[in-house]
Amino acid sequence: MFLIVGQGNPGLQYARTKHNVGFWVLDRLASNFRHKGKAFIAEIEFLKASGEQVSGLLVKPTTFYNATGEAVAPLARFYKVPPERILVIHDELDLPPGRLRFKVGGSNAGNYGLESISTHLGTRDFHRLRIGIGKPPTPEEGASWVLTGFPPDLALLMDKVIQTAAEAAQTWATEGIDACQKKFNGLNLAEPPKRAESEQAN
Repeated sequence: MFLIVGQGNPGLQYARTKHNVGFWVLDRLASNFRHKGKAFIAEIEFLKASGEQVSGLLVKPTTFYNATGEAVAPLARFYKVPPERILVIHDELDLPPGRLRFKVGGSNAGNYGLESISTHLGTRDFHRLRIGIGKPPTPEEGASWVLTGFPPDLALLMDKVIQTAAEAAQTWATEGIDACQKKFNGLNLAEPPKRAESEQAN
């Protein structure tokens, strides 16, 4: 059993904001969410290369972003999911749009939603998938930056990022964190794809 948690705020007024990219990823993976406790959840199964199925829950908390732990911890306890089988997908100011990166534990870097999860789980050792949203023009604009949407010229890029993140979450569930870090941490989806050597020679 695993939990894949999207960070975000409930309500239509927040649906397309940068803070809700975690929800966007989960929506690529399932549509049959139902209300349970302080979250909307969807049951999901992925198939490993060996043919073995792994099952888990997609979790969209109905708490606000900074109180994510209030939704995650009860589900983790009820389903007996250890921290290393919890993946939290969230927006990341320190990465530019087009980048995503897996991380295990460590500092929450001022992300109050991650801090809430750490507090309620009693550990920081859960896994994270960080989705780059870029920095605001000034540090003082951080709060408003995450609660606004992406500009139209980034729409296609972010669609590609969200789709790749959904595939990455599935890889995490079936192959583990090490495989994900090797496969996805070096990607820069904002760059044009590299041409093969045979194409460059023509």
